[in-house]
Amino acid sequence: MSSSGLKPLSLQLKKSEKMKLNFNLFSILILLLVSTFSFAQKKTPFQINGELFEVPGKWEYRNQLKQSGQFHLTNKTEKISLSISVRKPEKFEFYKEGLTEKELLNAFYKWEYDYWASSNGVKAEVSEVKRNEEKNYIIWKIIIKNAPQNDHKDQTSYLLYAVRNNNLISLNLTNNTDKKEALTETESVELLEQIYLK
Repeated sequence: MSSSGLKPLSLQLKKSEKMKLNFNLFSILILLLVSTFSFAQKKTPFQINGELFEVPGKWEYRNQLKQSGQFHLTNKTEKISLSISVRKPEKFEFYKEGLTEKELLNAFYKWEYDYWASSNGVKAEVSEVKRNEEKNYIIWKIIIKNAPQNDHKDQTSYLLYAVRNNNLISLNLTNNTDKKEALTETESVELLEQIYLK
């Protein structure tokens, strides 16, 4: 066999390898585009008092609770309620000028925690679930016992409290018990972090 007979074979191998490489690169590109597009479609953006939140899944705005400044959102598919509030700290009784963000967060959390932990006619169990000093947020849980608004069943809410851009931020995720399987604590914490951390 002459050396000229080998050239076409080596060229064919190179063309085949190039085609395979091009196909692989094209496949990766398509996969990235599809996954990016699908993830983008699975978030619902809400801007509240200058803060942007991207909530995973399809959520609808229900109403605003004027007294607490909370915006109430629902996910009908998952049967979950979410309330988000973004407020200036100066409007709260615990506010003192000169507090650092960490001190402000701790004062905000303690103020709300103490309210629910004291028995003001509502039986509730309150506990801290997670604290992230670096990102400056606290996740905690309230279990309202024998909740009248929940057919006298226990109602569990997970809350994320944070301070960002001189705003007090609270996210309140309520696991409705009419859902066959409520979100676990781990799932609730992950969802709150996804919303807050974007």
